[in-house]
Amino acid sequence: MILSRAPVRILDIGGWTDTWFCPNGAVFNLCIDLYSYSKISQNYLNKTRIFAENLDQSVEFSGINNIVYDGKLDLLKAAIKKMDIRTNLDIYIRTEAPPGCGTGTSASVAVSLISGLAFFSKRKINRHQIAQFAHKLEIEELNLESGVQDQFAASYGGINFMNINYPNVKITKINIDKKKIALLENLLILIYFGSRSSSEMHKAVIKNYLKKDQKVIFSFEKMKECAYEMKRAIKLDISDIGRIMNKNWDAQKELHSLMTNDIIKKAEEIAHHHGALGFKCNGAGGGGSATILADVGREYQLKKELVENNFTILPFKLNFDGVYSFSR
Repeated sequence: MILSRAPVRILDIGGWTDTWFCPNGAVFNLCIDLYSYSKISQNYLNKTRIFAENLDQSVEFSGINNIVYDGKLDLLKAAIKKMDIRTNLDIYIRTEAPPGCGTGTSASVAVSLISGLAFFSKRKINRHQIAQFAHKLEIEELNLESGVQDQFAASYGGINFMNINYPNVKITKINIDKKKIALLENLLILIYFGSRSSSEMHKAVIKNYLKKDQKVIFSFEKMKECAYEMKRAIKLDISDIGRIMNKNWDAQKELHSLMTNDIIKKAEEIAHHHGALGFKCNGAGGGGSATILADVGREYQLKKELVENNFTILPFKLNFDGVYSFSR
């Protein structure tokens, strides 16, 4: 039996600039310990079975030549097909981040499974190759829209600054001391709004970009600038981190009116009422989740009011390991 896990990311400063329609981007993000798990074992049923425990979905097929992309666990089927896995397997997938969370969960699942399948088939594949392979599954095999930051974050873990010349990524690992790690884990709050699909958001923003909407183009440049600023600020005062979060979120909201809604505005209002230093929706925006940076000493009351207003808080710690596979 092969077990594998990969983290997700939050606080994607510069997100949206890791895409084909915004070449030469830059992204800063943090990986957290909400994992995507894969469990792989051989069976003798003359078919491969995949079970997605969180989604209560399963698929099965006899041989990779019989794989059909029908909208049901296609990313997982694509990983098996493109890795040319001809052994009959039972594969169980479980995620700790909720569906549609905006934290790169699907990329985390793909990275976890690819790493596990490579371990199972005794193939040598490094973190960079795992991330590249996971990205290609989405854009080449399944013809989906996908940036590149999520796959690399899930593969490498840690705190990352990414220089992006799409689809190529150059990663700079950022190290901070234990005191700053503890402070961030204490003050950062991850709230979940509910599942949402980012595809409509992508289509809307791409449409405006292709029309050469200057507001969109300017926002991309501003968010890319924020990524460079955060690379420096993460080691500075906590207020600098919050300022850049807000600057990025303001630019992100300029991409399209769908970027925010009444639920997000309510969370932002509560955060500001309790003196939060920073607020930003994760991922594409428009729902999913947001990261809040509380002020020192005011995090408890902020969390309390968020819960009282029916917002779900997802506890986490920072992850510095990236994808990890092993046998038992």
